[in-house]
Amino acid sequence: MENYILSFRAPLKALLQRQQIFEKLGKEYPQLGSISIDMDDKQYVINVHSPSRLENEIQNILLTYGYRIAFVKAVSYSTLDPKVKTA
Repeated sequence: MENYILSFRAPLKALLQRQQIFEKLGKEYPQLGSISIDMDDKQYVINVHSPSRLENEIQNILLTYGYRIAFVKAVSYSTLDPKVKTA
């Protein structure tokens, strides 16, 4: 199963209102995994765990709420199917 970590650059406003951002994204896209905001090289980065490439949708929904973010990268990683048993 393929998943992604989507990274976005964000302004200070995003850090100050991170709880609202987390709630809005969770409401619009319940399939999203964990969301975090980190400081990377004096800029804030929002990392979103997603089961698919939703970078455009995430940017658009946050823009409607007044948050301007810029997509940086998507990193894919594989996970095991929960139905598959491992030894």
